[in-house]
Amino acid sequence: MSTELKAFSQESDMQRLLGWLRLPHVAEWWGDAREELRANLTRSPDTNALIVEDGVPVGFLCWGRPPQSELEGAALTDLPEDLVDVDIMIGEPDALGRGVGPRALGLLLHRLKADASVAFVGIGTAISNERAIRAYEKAGFRPFREFCDPDWGSCLYMVVDMRSAG
Repeated sequence: MSTELKAFSQESDMQRLLGWLRLPHVAEWWGDAREELRANLTRSPDTNALIVEDGVPVGFLCWGRPPQSELEGAALTDLPEDLVDVDIMIGEPDALGRGVGPRALGLLLHRLKADASVAFVGIGTAISNERAIRAYEKAGFRPFREFCDPDWGSCLYMVVDMRSAG
């Protein structure tokens, strides 16, 4: 199996992303598809990617420095300042449970390791999303702490300390 991260093109990939966002297994964790699309339109092209497995797009990754207002809303102001926050989705149902997420996160961690300004990489998920938590652990993330998200309820934030990551 070959996993790679490819540049996300708003012109050619936006419809695919919208389709994934509307699938029940994605919508359960990502919320309103139109809101997510609008948010993606404001992202820098170098902070998102398609996850491609054996030449077929199967998911999406985005990352960046979390805004202070978002951290305050989730009561996560104790996160390190030099943190990059990540969101990931596996859109194609056939790609679920095949290790694609951990491999894609590993590729992103490798990419971010080259940036000396990134000391920590973090990712959050609902505590009830056990599949995601297992995938994040496989990629090297460790629990930072639980928190209550205003939209999602009880959540777990997980981090990788890039200074000690291999």
